[in-house]
Amino acid sequence: MFTSSDLELRFLECGLGPFVPPPRSGSQRYAKTELIASTLTGAVKAAGKNSDVAKGVMELIALVAERCDEEQFGRLREATRSGGFDLRRADGEARLLPLDEPHIPLGESVSALEADLQRLGMAVAHNHYRQAVDSLTDGRHEAANGQLRAMFEEVVTYMAVQQGFSRAGQGAGGRAISFLVDNGHLPADDGGLYIRGLWKIVHTNGPHPGASPVGEAYFRTHALTAAARYLIDRFAPPA
Repeated sequence: MFTSSDLELRFLECGLGPFVPPPRSGSQRYAKTELIASTLTGAVKAAGKNSDVAKGVMELIALVAERCDEEQFGRLREATRSGGFDLRRADGEARLLPLDEPHIPLGESVSALEADLQRLGMAVAHNHYRQAVDSLTDGRHEAANGQLRAMFEEVVTYMAVQQGFSRAGQGAGGRAISFLVDNGHLPADDGGLYIRGLWKIVHTNGPHPGASPVGEAYFRTHALTAAARYLIDRFAPPA
């Protein structure tokens, strides 16, 4: 969609000029792919520490989106959603909108839950959760959902066992929740209905190809991460 010269102008327009590789000696020019890769690699690295650079990268994505045909726009939108943004286009203007809450970065919640799972010696739950996060990052949303469900079941069952529940093999998540609610450890009006509702949700659109849109995968990651941390804080808080 762009010539190399056009790309260089767009980089300058978006404030990404400092990341454009310096001119080569003689008349040799950079290939377009090399120009893009070199410039954006440097810009993306700097964007995490410099809000102006981050804004410039987003402006560039919007400029590209405005030139995309429908198929290209669909691919670019899916890529940006995997990065936590919702790319929209209306009347020829493209905008990047937040998909995740910017004031509560998902990465911080992920790190906190992983630390708790390790603290409690919940190796199976930790392994499922790491695989879920890796799958989400790689764009394998169905796989992420399946691993999140397995992690959540391990956490729920672990907490129920601590209260006297007897686990007989795998697949005890639903019974563990019923045990916690029915015995007053997790009253219906004090978290019980919330946990039971999430348990029902995670049994739809599981690890089946094409069944899980990216927004749903991000929602499940947020919701199940928060729910697992809620259960741990309630039943097994740090000393």
